[in-house]
Amino acid sequence: MRPFSLFRLSLQSLAIAGLLTTATPTWADSLLVGTRYTTLTLIKDTLAALPACLKYCFLGIEVRLEISLTKVKIWLVPRVEHHLAALHVMASDRFPKEPYIEWAATVGVVQKLLLDQLGQVLFIAISGSPLVESSGGQTRYGRYGDHQSTNFKEVEIIGHPVAVLPALVDKDGAFKKDSYTDGPTGGGSYGYGGGSGSGSGGSGVSVTKVNLETKNFITQWGDWAKSCIHNPNACAVGPLLPLTLISLYFQIKDLIGQIYAIANAIVKFQKLAQDLRELTEKLSIDLALGGGIKIDRLLCPNEVKYFYPYYLSGPDALFWRSGWPITDVTKTLTMLNPLSSDRVGVGLELWGHLYPRHGFLNNEHPGHVAPVIAARGADLVADASVKLRPKLTSVYAQGDWQSLSPHPTKYCESHIATLPTPIDAEGGYAYNLWPKFSCPLSDVGKVVAFIPFRFCFKIGD
Repeated sequence: MRPFSLFRLSLQSLAIAGLLTTATPTWADSLLVGTRYTTLTLIKDTLAALPACLKYCFLGIEVRLEISLTKVKIWLVPRVEHHLAALHVMASDRFPKEPYIEWAATVGVVQKLLLDQLGQVLFIAISGSPLVESSGGQTRYGRYGDHQSTNFKEVEIIGHPVAVLPALVDKDGAFKKDSYTDGPTGGGSYGYGGGSGSGSGGSGVSVTKVNLETKNFITQWGDWAKSCIHNPNACAVGPLLPLTLISLYFQIKDLIGQIYAIANAIVKFQKLAQDLRELTEKLSIDLALGGGIKIDRLLCPNEVKYFYPYYLSGPDALFWRSGWPITDVTKTLTMLNPLSSDRVGVGLELWGHLYPRHGFLNNEHPGHVAPVIAARGADLVADASVKLRPKLTSVYAQGDWQSLSPHPTKYCESHIATLPTPIDAEGGYAYNLWPKFSCPLSDVGKVVAFIPFRFCFKIGD
């Protein structure tokens, strides 16, 4: 009943109660322990979906004019579109229970320590005594209808390492070196490009320094939270997670050879380059070419920051654990609208709404809760109007969805709710976002005309 949605939202008092409440759930569905993956498994399972998710299409030919002091050249440049995994989204019951093993052991642990600090600060400020368990908790009863059920999940969104792929493939489909650190993908723009990534300081960052910065971050965040508990909307953005923690343990340089090799075995970039050039030549045979056909790349560049935390619900705990009106008061009209478009579910079945964008959801099925919570996180990252919450706005937060955990899929869906929804016994879910990219395969000269002709290539065997 959407007109009464405000009454079923988790208000701040209910969110606090959720922190205190845990119960042993009973499900009609059978439980499974979903995929727990390493960085390399993340890459392999993501690239396994290339045949279905890349959707590489030739859109036509741009006629480009290049003028110099001595000559004029006419270039024919193919324009293409394709999808590519750009962001990785995780939803988990608590930290460090994320399905991504290395991430849980590092960033997940830090967020757990931060939330323990929140438990101390929050409940001393409210009741004079500390809270031992700082996770969101859950309340659930055995049969639907016995009682309203509230589930909670943390959410994290990071830059996907597979997004480096366009910087690794040259115009002929061969492996291209040394373009992943400071090239058009932006991989080196925040210091994550070099080093061994072994966790022993190979990135140029010492473990001692990271530990000190992490300790200071938790202390600073606790001080900030204490002053902001009663009115987060009046506060500035809290301290950000120290990025040296990421640069120490997550290094794109260690992965580029494997990313290219795995992707090339599936896509066969050299053949794709040859087919693309032959198609362009056939379409341009009767044209006065001048400069000829110009192809400088096969995939569209992007500015994804690999492993960068675009959004973490831990440092956003005051908003992520508060309901309306603390969280998304500006979306009040949408919440009151019975015909609003922020519904998540399959067909007429409603699993939840995007707003308010916090971690609590009144739904007893964890496999339905996770997609809603993941979609809320993605919507936050896509929303440039959000100012107070610690996140990086990105155009890559909209696209097709692929499941990684509990069960990886080799296909993508335009709506996250249409992916499989098994119940994971450990509460960890993960997805990839594959946005659409469109670009000319060269930036030479200036566009003076466009010849449309759509053709989509078959990827894989």
